[in-house]
Amino acid sequence: MMKNFTKTLAFVAYLLHTACAVLPPTLPSWEPTYAMGMSTLSMQCNGSGWSDPTRGAEFGIISYDWSNSKEQWAKAQPMDCEERLLQQASMTKAANPATHTWVYRNVVKALPWFTSVREILDDPAYSGFFLKFDPDLAEPAMDRCAAENQTKCSLLYHDQMQTPAVPTPENPNPDGSCLDTGCNSGENPTGEYLFDHRNGTQLLTWLIDNHILSDTGVGHPDVDGMFMDDYWCSNLVCEDKPDTPGCPCNDPVQGATEVDANQQKDMGLSDEDIRDLYYAWDKNMGEIQQAILDAGGYTWSLMDGQNNANASPFLLTGDNCASTLRAACSSGSDWQTKAKLFGLTVEDNEPSQLDQDVAFFLLARGDYAWLGWGVWGMTWPFNPEPAHGELPPLPNGVPRPEMIDRDFGKPVDTEGFCEEVSEGVFRREWTSGTVELDCNAFVGTVPV
Repeated sequence: MMKNFTKTLAFVAYLLHTACAVLPPTLPSWEPTYAMGMSTLSMQCNGSGWSDPTRGAEFGIISYDWSNSKEQWAKAQPMDCEERLLQQASMTKAANPATHTWVYRNVVKALPWFTSVREILDDPAYSGFFLKFDPDLAEPAMDRCAAENQTKCSLLYHDQMQTPAVPTPENPNPDGSCLDTGCNSGENPTGEYLFDHRNGTQLLTWLIDNHILSDTGVGHPDVDGMFMDDYWCSNLVCEDKPDTPGCPCNDPVQGATEVDANQQKDMGLSDEDIRDLYYAWDKNMGEIQQAILDAGGYTWSLMDGQNNANASPFLLTGDNCASTLRAACSSGSDWQTKAKLFGLTVEDNEPSQLDQDVAFFLLARGDYAWLGWGVWGMTWPFNPEPAHGELPPLPNGVPRPEMIDRDFGKPVDTEGFCEEVSEGVFRREWTSGTVELDCNAFVGTVPV
C-alpha cells in the first residue's frame, strides 16, 4: 500500500510540475522568408579570436558559441565572455541587419566567465541561487579550490570539466588558457557552478531580467535569440516517463548534463532531490522560453527536434528519402508546419550531395526552415580553424556553394505541398521552376 501511495504522490507531483514546463516546438514571431540565402543557419565558434562577421552575415541565423574568442576572454582581467559575445553579434549585425544574430546562454550551469553570473556568485546574498558541496563530505571528487591557488576555494559546487585553466606540463592545452598568474573569474575558483532552480521565483526573475533579456542578451537590439545549453535529467522521471526528452540519463549520469559524473555524491543529493531539480528547471525553462518569445526573440530549443540543447539537423539518405518525403508532402505534416533544421551531408569538409539536399529542402520546407552544415553543432567551417578550436586549421574556410544563395523565388502555392508524381519521385513548383527529387535513382533537380 505504501509503495502505491508513493507512486501516486510522484504522479501527482509530475502533473503539477508539468503544468508549466519546457514549451513544445513553437514558431518565431518574425516574418518567414523563402529567400534561400537567408534560410541558412550556423552555430559559430572561433576559439582563437573573432569569427569573421562578414561570413557570419551570410546566414539567416548565426549563433555564437561561448567558446568564441576564448583565447582572448580567458586571459581577460576579469573574464569577459558575455561582452565579447555581444560585440561579435554587433559586428555581424552591422554587416547584415537582416541576419538573426544569437548568443550563448546556460541556465543549468552558472558560468563565471559571464559577468552577470560572476557578480552574483561573488555576492553572499545570492548563495541560495546555487547548489553546494555536501558539507559532510571530507574529500569530494571535485576540488573545492582552484588548481593554481589552493587558498582560493568555494563551498558552492563546481567542476572543471569544460573550464579555462592555467596551462601545466600535465595539461598544456586546457579548455581555454588563463594567464600564468591565474584565472580571473571573480573571487571563486574558475569552474562550472550550478543554479538551484528550486529557489523559486527569485532565481527565475533574476535569470530573465539580468541574464536573458539583459542589455547583453535579447534586450540588446543586436541580439535576436539564444542557444540555451544543457539540461537536467532524473532517473526517477525517466522511470515514470521514459519518453521524456533526455532519457535515459547518460550525459554522463543523472543530474546536470556535461558535469562531472560524481556530482550527485559531491553535492549529497538524493534521487528525489534530482527529480525535484529536474522539475524546477523544466518549469523555469518554459518561463524563460516564453519570455524570449514575448521579447520578439527566438531560441534553438523551440525548433522541432532540437529540445534539450540538441543541435542536430535532419540528414537525407537514399534509404530515408522516399519515406521522409511521403510524410513531408502530406497535409499538415510537421515538415510544413513546424520550424525545421535540414543538414547538408558533408565529407572531407565539402558538401557531398548538394543537388539532393537542396532539392529535399525546397520540397519539404515550410515557412520556417533552415539549412546548414550537416553535423552535430552545425558549425560551418568558415573561420581559419574548424569548430571549437580543432586542428588542423583551414586558412580560408569552406565557401558557401552558389546553390544555397540562388534565388529560387518561393513555392507557387505556399499553402500547398510537394507531391509524389510517380512512385519515389517527388515534385514541387517554385516561381523559378520545378524542383524534383527521384528517390529511386537518388537524383535531385533544382531550377538553374
